Amino acid sequence: MTTNPIADISVPELARQIALLERQEAERGAPGLCTLTLELRHLYRRALLARDRAALTLVRHERWTEADIAEVICGHRACASCAAVILDWTGLTPDGGTEHDLTERHLVATQLRELLSLAYDRALRLLPAVRIGADLPADPEQRLAQTAHWLRFVDGYRAANHASRILFAAILVHHHGRPLTDVAELGAVTPDEVAAALAAAEASPPSDADSGLLAQLAQLDRVLGANTERLLAVRERALSDSLAGGVPERVVAAHIGLPEQERSAAHHLCPA
Repeated sequence: MTTNPIADISVPELARQIALLERQEAERGAPGLCTLTLELRHLYRRALLARDRAALTLVRHERWTEADIAEVICGHRACASCAAVILDWTGLTPDGGTEHDLTERHLVATQLRELLSLAYDRALRLLPAVRIGADLPADPEQRLAQTAHWLRFVDGYRAANHASRILFAAILVHHHGRPLTDVAELGAVTPDEVAAALAAAEASPPSDADSGLLAQLAQLDRVLGANTERLLAVRERALSDSLAGGVPERVVAAHIGLPEQERSAAHHLCPA
C-alpha cells in the first residue's frame, strides 16, 4: 500500500487560517497572509509533485495514456500534450500511486491552488489598508527600530516574490514554450532575468507555475512597493527625530541596517 505523501496537509485548517487573518485589522492580517502564502506555495508544490508521480506510475505500469491523465488533471482528453510535458520531465519518478491516489492528490492540489490565489487576493486587498505608522511608539528611536523591522519583513517577502516570478516565468518558457518577452512582462521581471533562470527551470517541475499565479505575484509586488515607500517616509521622519534628539549616528545606523542601497536619506549618515 502506498503511503500518502501529503496526508499531513489539512485544506480545511488552511482555509480557516485565511478566514481568520482576513477578519483581523489590516496591520496584523496583511503580514500574516503574506507569510501564509509562502507555506501555501510550498504545500501546493508538494501536492503537484505527488499527483504527477502517481500519474507517471499509472502510465508506466498500468498502461494509462497521456490522454487518460489529461482527463483527470485537466478535465478533458484534448490536453494530452500538456500532460505529456509533465510526464516527460526527467526529474519525475513513479511512486506506486493508484488511480485513487491520482484523483485524491489532484483534488488536494486544486484546493491548494484555490487557497493560494485566495490568500494573494486577500493580501492585495489588505495591504493598501495598512495604516503605516499606526500604533508606533512615541519615542523616535523605538519608532525607528520598529519601522526598520517592518521594512526588513517587506524587503524579505518582496525578494522571495521576485525570485518566484523569475522562476515561474522561466518554467513557462522552458517547459511550456511561452514567449520569453511575454512572460517577463506578465511577471514584471526583465527578459534577462528570465533567460538567466532557464537552467533552474529545467530542474523544476513543469507543473510548478502558471500564468495566473505569475500575474498575481506581479500585482502583489506593486502593492508591496507602494507600502515600502510609505514605510520609508515614516522611517525618515523617525530617523530625523532620533538624530535631533541626540541619538548617536552609530545607533541610528544599527537600527536601519546600514550600509544600504542608497534608497533613502539614511545613506548620508557616517556611522562611527
